[in-house]
This record gives sequence, C-alpha cells and structure tokens, in this order.
Amino acid sequence: MCVLRRIGRVGLTIGAAAALVTGLTANAQAASDTLFYTRADTGFKQPIIDPDDDDCLPLDGGALLVDNETDAIATVFRDDSCSTPQAFLHHGETGAFGGATVPHSVVFTAP
Repeated sequence: MCVLRRIGRVGLTIGAAAALVTGLTANAQAASDTLFYTRADTGFKQPIIDPDDDDCLPLDGGALLVDNETDAIATVFRDDSCSTPQAFLHHGETGAFGGATVPHSVVFTAP
C-alpha cells in the first residue's frame, strides 16, 4: 500500500511538472520593439510597443504611415476587425496609405 502511494505521488509530481512546462510554452509570443503609425485623423505619431503575436490591435483613427521597427511581420488591415488584409510590413519597412484605404488594425506574426 505504501509503495502504491509513493508511485501515485511521483506520478502526480511528474504530471504537474509536465503541465507547468506545457503551459509555459503555450503562452503567446511578443514582437520586440515598436511599431509607429501616424494617425489619419490627427496626424499624431502613435507607438505600439512590444505587441503580442496574433492579437488584432486597433490603429485608432486609421493610419497614414506605418513604420514597423518590430522583429515581427506586421499585417495591416483595412477594417478594425483584422479581416481584410491590406499590406505586410517586415522589420524596417514603412507603408504609406491615404484616402478611404487607410488601415484600421494590425496583427503581428513571427517571421
């Protein structure tokens, strides 16, 4: 009986450790550095700093210029729900937009 309890405890400990490691590796990755965009409505330059990958983030006021200084690929979208892609910007690339086609959201993905 005592041996079975020890085996059960060892199994529980191993299972908990595996769940902890698996849970840590499943966390979202984040892009490093900053994406800057110039708001279409005010002309002010806005930063998005160290954004999480795969999250749909708003570009409040729309974006005339988008400067991707992150280490991820920034996909800008025409709508605010990240459903109509407009451009893919790699590290160091800048996109210029105007008129009715200014982007309103962005998603970051690892290169």
